[in-house]
Amino acid sequence: MIIHEKSSHQVAIITIEGEVDLYNAKELKDILDDKMRKHQYEIVVNLEKVPFMDSSGIGTLVTAMYKLKKYHGNLKVCSVHGSVAKVFKLTGMESHLEVFDSEEKAVLSLVEERESTD
Repeated sequence: MIIHEKSSHQVAIITIEGEVDLYNAKELKDILDDKMRKHQYEIVVNLEKVPFMDSSGIGTLVTAMYKLKKYHGNLKVCSVHGSVAKVFKLTGMESHLEVFDSEEKAVLSLVEERESTD
């Protein structure tokens, strides 16, 4: 698994390449926790290049999203496809995590949420 980090409109964007599973989900958790320690409470996770994600990866995303909500932040997911989309559907994760077609739409959603609370 390779993780790329960037930002747009003060939103942290984490792009993952490769499988997310029990063996490397902690690496993703550590990056998300680091963002929160740095007071970055708006995060988009791009899963476009993730062919497989098990329950530990999904659990990591959901846990981060609930932690971020404590700080009035949020986590959005984008570009979910294939077996990852199937796992999201089967586990009901779409009712917990907001999933967007593109990174741009996910970022825009967070910016709009921020502006509506200001």
